[in-house]
Amino acid sequence: MDLSPVAEDYLKAIYHLEDEYGRPVRTTEISEELDVTSPTVTCMLDSLADRELVDYTPYLGVELTDCGEEIVLQLVRNHRLLETFLMEHLDYSWSTVHDEADCLEHHVSDEFTRRLATFLGEPAMDPHGDPIPDSNLKIPDETPHTALTEYETGETVIVEQVPHRDPDIRDYLSQHRIGPGTRLVVDTVSPIDLVTVVPSSTETAVALPTHVARRIGARATSREEADRIRQA
Repeated sequence: MDLSPVAEDYLKAIYHLEDEYGRPVRTTEISEELDVTSPTVTCMLDSLADRELVDYTPYLGVELTDCGEEIVLQLVRNHRLLETFLMEHLDYSWSTVHDEADCLEHHVSDEFTRRLATFLGEPAMDPHGDPIPDSNLKIPDETPHTALTEYETGETVIVEQVPHRDPDIRDYLSQHRIGPGTRLVVDTVSPIDLVTVVPSSTETAVALPTHVARRIGARATSREEADRIRQA
């Protein structure tokens, strides 16, 4: 199906917002996500509904149809394979690779994506710890990572997944050297919706809003590994 990159971005925004909220997406949420006006969103949703890519009921919200979701999953596969290639072979950082892949994902063929996946060894995860849809566009229902908010004070963890679509969050984490592979000690869990962590690379406490910490996936270290980290 011939769609413009703008239309594809709308479908992706709906997909991610549906996943985040677990319900039909409001036009105001799409407007905020894409930084466009509500009338512009309404016009595009009408067009996508005409092409049977979304189910849209004014004032009740919008959801992807099966056809719309298939298009998005192919875009997600393109995007995450491109991110993996750019980081592994062109020395992009995790904090800069998202925008580059966003530009490229609309302009690669299915054959290119198939060859890229083979070249990369069919990776299951992208550099941010997000699962890559397989060649059948299947994606795991559950993440293998545990949210940072699930850990207790004093625990040492290794970051395996980071939120990266929001540039402000991405830049904040990058500035404080928190990314995939970073070792953290959970310092405090505040009752005012803050989690404070100490990255082993800086030993400087960093405050994270709970809604951000909840989207950081991590794994607990073994006691022996934690001891080695503290002694390093």
